[in-house]
Amino acid sequence: MGEAGVVTSLKVELHKSFNWKMATTLLLGIICMAGINYLPLPAGLTLAGLRSLAVLLLAVTLWITEIVHPAVTAMMIVVILSLAKIITFEKALAGFADTSIALLVSIYILSAAMIKSGFDRRLAFFLLRLSKGNINLNLLMVALTMIVFTFLIPTSAGRAALMVPICTGIANAMELKPGSNIGRAMFLIVPFTSLIFSSSLLTGSLSMIYAVSLFQRVAGYSWNYLSWMAMMVPGSLITVLLVWLMLLRVFPPEIKELNKGLQYIQEQLARMGPMTMAEKKVALLFIGMLLLWVTNFLHHLPTALVSLLAATLTFFPGFNLQSWKEAMVKVDWGTVILFGGSLSLASGLKETGAMDWLAAVAFGNLRTGNVALLGLMVLGICIVIRLGFNSVLGASTVILPMVMATAANLGIEPVWLGMIGVVGCELCMFLPTQSPTLLATYGTGFYSTRDTLKAGSLATLLLVGVTLVMASFYWPLLGLKP
Repeated sequence: MGEAGVVTSLKVELHKSFNWKMATTLLLGIICMAGINYLPLPAGLTLAGLRSLAVLLLAVTLWITEIVHPAVTAMMIVVILSLAKIITFEKALAGFADTSIALLVSIYILSAAMIKSGFDRRLAFFLLRLSKGNINLNLLMVALTMIVFTFLIPTSAGRAALMVPICTGIANAMELKPGSNIGRAMFLIVPFTSLIFSSSLLTGSLSMIYAVSLFQRVAGYSWNYLSWMAMMVPGSLITVLLVWLMLLRVFPPEIKELNKGLQYIQEQLARMGPMTMAEKKVALLFIGMLLLWVTNFLHHLPTALVSLLAATLTFFPGFNLQSWKEAMVKVDWGTVILFGGSLSLASGLKETGAMDWLAAVAFGNLRTGNVALLGLMVLGICIVIRLGFNSVLGASTVILPMVMATAANLGIEPVWLGMIGVVGCELCMFLPTQSPTLLATYGTGFYSTRDTLKAGSLATLLLVGVTLVMASFYWPLLGLKP
């Protein structure tokens, strides 16, 4: 090949590898940031606030389109916040120094140790065996297993992914075909329960960890593990029970007994044999960590410190559950960076006053003396916003700061309305593409998009109704009043 041919070939390869969508989006972002200085400022908004809103718009666009990895967008946020002099570089990095980062990494390390030991599968099969072959109870036990997994795994999609092979094994043993009502109900209750229960625990999902940090930064309100659990678990339990009954009604089982499905569960437990030493150590660490979290009112040890202690012990002699190399492979560092960048963006929006201005524009018409109606309006807006996001954390970055600022503008307790917003961020049960949690089970082929829309709409109505009732009557009993 001659010199001209080499040059032509190189040009073709460069053209193929060049991401025109990313280049165009970034170019438009740069033009907008440069042009901001020449735009008239809206009333009540500073130049720094306008710049921070431009960063938010660019970040949301990139998060929705996923032209680049969300973590790359998070790093870009820190760079732009600093270069545009919205906040100082030190403050832009403050999100990565938040204690929630330590909590997040620790939970990933602990989850890696649990999965390596096989304790998660043993626990799941043990709980499913309690149904004793009854189809209705088996569906309830699938939901209960997902609830237990919420205490162990910090991502709703991760919990669903762990449950898929277990449910698939049961379905195959029963010779279920795609479209069977049993298969539909079983593979839908997995993501529904995982999403509904995500808001129940301080460590239920990445967005909950983000919300706790945001409440501290924006409202100066500190949650501990037990207080959050006491506030949110009852409502989630009621909703899951109602969803279980709803799925049995919408997709009535063709048969009453598991038959070969129960035999499969028993065979899997028998194949595992007695509980291994590694499983016992993992169980001990998790039980100890949960006890320390729940008894925070006695020793006042931060949640992140307790989880960091438990994670550290997985490497120590005596436990020796995993190597450092094994654990680091399981930590989703992209999510960690995304988490820190999201907190930095929230700090920029708050410090420049852009958060209050945006809330006034977005939610300015939500003026009503009925706080329950206000909560319903917020949940409705959350549903609309969630249609554009397949990342709960990304949606939380946009929704929660606005909701809390709106509450402050209306003279309502920001944490009360913020907790309604926390639930609203999980309202993504209409389409499989809305959430990786739904996609994890949708890929099995046992239910259709139409099934998701029908059952998901009903599950959403149940969650909205229960949340508003609990917020109006139960939360005030625990001291959180509107």
